[in-house]
Amino acid sequence: MARARTGKKHASVRAPSRPGAFKAFVAKEAPSAAKIDAIRAGIDAGVVDDMVRYFHVSKGEIFDVLSTPASTGHRLIKHGRLLDRAASERVVRVADIARLAEDAFGGQAQATEWLTTPNLALENATPLSMLDTELGAGEVRRILASINYGGVF
Repeated sequence: MARARTGKKHASVRAPSRPGAFKAFVAKEAPSAAKIDAIRAGIDAGVVDDMVRYFHVSKGEIFDVLSTPASTGHRLIKHGRLLDRAASERVVRVADIARLAEDAFGGQAQATEWLTTPNLALENATPLSMLDTELGAGEVRRILASINYGGVF
């Protein structure tokens, strides 16, 4: 349960993220209104640990995708705090793309491998690393659509 704090500088405190929270975001498409509510409320910073396990990458790589300084991210996790709206929106974006990749490749292992492997169409950047911006996510979506539908990207 969230505990409201006064002032804009302090985030609400929540219970630590349950293991697998990120995977739950990926598991099924949520209505846009539910995603917006989650973003506005802030997602528990513990989701970073779930993302590390899901993608088999370092916390530093996840903090980069979330555009969150590592020191800030570690402090938020340690104190059971929430990510800000921008980072929360990136969590939702990454989960949506992971779901698309799972659909395209037939499962988490294959999707994770693709998302974390340098891609020529992205100038040898990994698809995961492109998800820090909406433009980069759009490119990843375009490539996934091409894979799904056999089109040219």
